[in-house]
Amino acid sequence: MKSFIKNIMLVGCVGFGSFLTSCDDFLTITPTDRTVEEEFWQDKSDLNNAVYASYKRMATSDVITKFMYWGELRSDNFERESTQPATSNEANIMNANLLPTNNIFDWTIVYNVINNCNKVLVHGEDVIKRDESFNNSDWAPIRAEMIALRALCHFYLVRTYGEIPYVDVDYNNSSQELRQQQIPQLAVLDSIISDLEAVKDIAMEDFGNKTDNKSRITKKAVYTILADVYLWRASYKAGNCHPFTNRIVPTYNELYIKDETIVLDDDNRAYNTTAEEDYKKCVECCDKVIELASNELMDKFKKSSYANYASASSGSKIELCDLLEQNDFSDMSILSTYLARIKNPSYNSDGAYTTIFGDGYANETIWELPFNGTQSSNVMVSNLFYNVTNSKVGSLEGVTSLLEGVLSNPNTTSASTIFPKTDYRRWSTFKFEKAGQAKFTPFKYIYKSHTQSNGASTIMSDNTASNFDAISSTSSLGDANFIMYRMSEVYLMKAEAMSQIYTDEENLKIAFNYVREVFKRSNPYAYLKGSNSSTAKTDSLNFTSFNTPESLEALVLAERQREFMCEGKRWFDLVRYAQRHGKTHDMLTILTRKYSSNSKAIQAKLADIQSLFNPVYEEELKANTWLYQNGAWETSKSTGRTDNL
Repeated sequence: MKSFIKNIMLVGCVGFGSFLTSCDDFLTITPTDRTVEEEFWQDKSDLNNAVYASYKRMATSDVITKFMYWGELRSDNFERESTQPATSNEANIMNANLLPTNNIFDWTIVYNVINNCNKVLVHGEDVIKRDESFNNSDWAPIRAEMIALRALCHFYLVRTYGEIPYVDVDYNNSSQELRQQQIPQLAVLDSIISDLEAVKDIAMEDFGNKTDNKSRITKKAVYTILADVYLWRASYKAGNCHPFTNRIVPTYNELYIKDETIVLDDDNRAYNTTAEEDYKKCVECCDKVIELASNELMDKFKKSSYANYASASSGSKIELCDLLEQNDFSDMSILSTYLARIKNPSYNSDGAYTTIFGDGYANETIWELPFNGTQSSNVMVSNLFYNVTNSKVGSLEGVTSLLEGVLSNPNTTSASTIFPKTDYRRWSTFKFEKAGQAKFTPFKYIYKSHTQSNGASTIMSDNTASNFDAISSTSSLGDANFIMYRMSEVYLMKAEAMSQIYTDEENLKIAFNYVREVFKRSNPYAYLKGSNSSTAKTDSLNFTSFNTPESLEALVLAERQREFMCEGKRWFDLVRYAQRHGKTHDMLTILTRKYSSNSKAIQAKLADIQSLFNPVYEEELKANTWLYQNGAWETSKSTGRTDNL
């Protein structure tokens, strides 16, 4: 892991905005010794530059590509694009051939972001001493931002590798040897939660402008990250998971230590809290996010010219649908009607997609990383999905067997297809030209908007109809912001946690309604009132089909797949599901739907939970002998896990 400190740079920009404007003074600092670096931290301007540098380092295609690879390649969302080599790094991972020599497993760039955050955290108090215009109250929300950003990076790493070094100190140059050992998954999660709990209420609620409120970490974002980590830790505990077995641990001589002892966590470590308590914490955090978002929207509403309209009508209570961008407003609450009037979306187009992924900085978004296509270009989408400029396919395509058909009834989670026939997301996520297409090219993040070409007089009732065509227009050209969290995920996290806590109908129905709101947004036809109600009813979700904890859990997993496809979350969802159940069997039943052959070989390779986590990159093991390899992917062992299928 020494490799990640060899090229540390602080890249800052005065006037953060959305990283969209070039800097007159593009600050690049490569410290060669501590004296030079210490001279940098003189005033709040220096500190702000360093804060922006941390975000800027996060908002690079290299980092986003890692997040996408780690969260999607092993999932059931994608398969190798037909023109891509069958021996490529991506193809090997999709076939469960996880080779430690594959540079996709190089975690260096994420630890670089962590190091930037640690530098700000270490030197923030120095700036207070040196700059009289900067005090503790100014520093507190910045500290919360950097701790939260560092926490999220560690969360990505622990979900990907299972056991990682938790780094909370900064390193300045390559002469400093980073000797950080890996610690078990639970210890990492405990550290993340402890850090976030300490700063959750001192984070900034409002930076004073929409761009910063969406592209920087706010209190809403901190609580959202915290909810996600609680959900993961609860699932770890529910399945009674343990640290890795067959760890390749360095010998005493290899460690070059005399008086220090490396203590590995006991496999029988007692949990400080129960899984149920952590699930309840997840729900509490989700409720806090919903409260903050509701208050924010109500403030905007009261200041608008439609405030009197609301008070004179059915009231101004915030409904669940109000916090989601809508595709159709004909059967929504008073506030959604207000939003429809000020946005004037097309009722027959995927308006939510355009607002969230095309325009960016949507009300629904909690935190997104900004790109502008010039100074900061999100080429991740053209590399992995589709290069619009050159009309060139990427390395991934949607799994045809899961996408070519539609659900005749959405009240099932065992079907081989994913999307109901009324679901906008089927054609706004993938290139959809007409019924019966054989290839599904990812288009989320590629195009700014999608429209229907079969007329604007009716809401889409069947996206496989012979006269249906979806037209994508106005390419992103690398300027698509990358969504880290949005409100729909908060709804689904709360529903998932509640499915693990409650067995009574009242609470299960509350959880179901959160899922229903997310589904309803993308299937407005299924909830129409009036003459079409009898037809539409068969396309809506029914609580009677999901009134048990097990069936509701399955519904949440299915809805998360529909909602967040192409967003780098699916593999993590499957791993969390497997950990919760303490085995991989049920998860593999879902995963292997995409394999037309070799499914039994895949199941054999992924038989134990440890195999769901990636191997440590071989170069990191050479650089830091304190690291050990995930025993499931140790190539020197005759396990056959890394053999080609």
